[in-house]
Amino acid sequence: MWNDEQTRENLSTESTLTTETATETVEETAVIEASSETTSATERVPEPVNGEVSSAPEVSASATTAFESSETIQEAAGSPAPSEPEATAPEPTPEPAPVSAATPPEPTPVSAVSQTEAPRAAEEPLTMDKAIEQSFPSFEPGEVIQATVVQVDRDAIMVDVGAKTEVMIPRKELAIEEVASAADVVQVGDTIDVKVKEVRGEAGMPVLSKRAADFDKLWDSIVTAYHNKETLEAMVEDAVKGGVVVNIGVRCFVPASQIARRLPPNQLDRLVGEVIPIKIIDIDEDKRKVVASNKLAEEEIRKQREEEERQRRERVFSTLKVGQRFQGVVKRITSYGAFVDIGEYEGLLHISEMSWARVDNPREVLKEGDEIEVVVIRLEPENGKVALSRRQVLPDPWQIAAQQYKVGDEIEVPISRVARTGAFARVMEGVEAFLPLSELSSKRVKSADEVVQVGETVKGRIIELDPRKRSMKLSLRAPEEQRAVQEHRQRAASKSTGITIGERLSSQLQQLRSEVDQPPQNATESDEPATGNESDAPND
Repeated sequence: MWNDEQTRENLSTESTLTTETATETVEETAVIEASSETTSATERVPEPVNGEVSSAPEVSASATTAFESSETIQEAAGSPAPSEPEATAPEPTPEPAPVSAATPPEPTPVSAVSQTEAPRAAEEPLTMDKAIEQSFPSFEPGEVIQATVVQVDRDAIMVDVGAKTEVMIPRKELAIEEVASAADVVQVGDTIDVKVKEVRGEAGMPVLSKRAADFDKLWDSIVTAYHNKETLEAMVEDAVKGGVVVNIGVRCFVPASQIARRLPPNQLDRLVGEVIPIKIIDIDEDKRKVVASNKLAEEEIRKQREEEERQRRERVFSTLKVGQRFQGVVKRITSYGAFVDIGEYEGLLHISEMSWARVDNPREVLKEGDEIEVVVIRLEPENGKVALSRRQVLPDPWQIAAQQYKVGDEIEVPISRVARTGAFARVMEGVEAFLPLSELSSKRVKSADEVVQVGETVKGRIIELDPRKRSMKLSLRAPEEQRAVQEHRQRAASKSTGITIGERLSSQLQQLRSEVDQPPQNATESDEPATGNESDAPND
């Protein structure tokens, strides 16, 4: 074992050798430069004339001497130290100087230097880590690269990143959401983006993640939506204290004050499962937290719809004209009419314009989905209203009634309804006749119910007909009065011609019966009033 003093002497000896070796290298470089100049000078020498001797043998001798000198230098530099450190320390110091001085300026030392360095390079071994590192391209942590899927298993995939060795990516690093199998995410041959999490992992291989690359893309899109004030749609996942949480790839908080629908705090769970529009109002890029507003998004959507409706309204009303006919489709039915789609717009078909006949319930005439012909009868651009009519495209029943009936005609009609001022009778489809109270009977009546009932068929005379006013009046009293006048005329005619044989026979028959049932005196008394009644009839 060497003591500490010997160790220090050995270290100083090695330092001296290192310095001398460096000096030799500098001198050899100068020799190489001088050799190149000598070679170029030799090339410029003219070819020998007859009788002259070439100097090539002298060059060969110089090269041999230089090679022997280089071997001497190698032996001096690589010779082991003797067992006695005191004797070996001063020996290597004077030897290099004469060698360098004796070395001629020839190019031969170049090969000597390369032969000296070659064994040193061969002595350095290539480790496994260096071999793996050299097999992969130079990656940087956080870099996103493209990889090709070459193998898909249930729990992992193998990808090619342009190296000699394939890299494995576990299933949990394939997607942001948890998946049951890697085959649910990628297939063999797919080109995917992956993020370099570590250049060298535990096994010396790069650690790659598709999930991290996807999340970076998602976060970039969220940041872009925030700066551009875009409106997104997200599903409500949970109701928490003070608001709800929606999913936009990351958990996003929506305060209760920013929810358009007014709900008590204890009823926010009613929104869970619904898809609502949101607008990002705050973002923390360091903590990856997002706050959004549903109220602002709903307000923006409402304004967009109003603007679209305004533009559509202007476009429609610029082309619509009163009197245009359309083949429309019934979309909705209400108690006061129906909305009909006439192409780019919906118009209102009022209940009074559905038919010429009286309509009490629109569903009695139309149903949703019916195709009907309508005509535009009124436009209100300032209110966005289009009034339609169906009855005006149908034949006018009053014109037909004017052709079929005239004043004085007697017709039989059913009573359709009873009003305070009289009754209405249905003449034909779209035509109703009015029966005033004064025309229901020759007697004074207070209500039409005293004379007629709904559904009852009566015979009346047309006393008024005006198709332009769409009016027809009937009278039940006129036929009665006419019949009374006819009967009175018949009685007056029969009295002027005398008593008929039938009347005489009837009178005699009554007289015989009275004689059988009563005494002759009483029979005479009963005949007097009978005769008086007959004589009084014409006077009435």
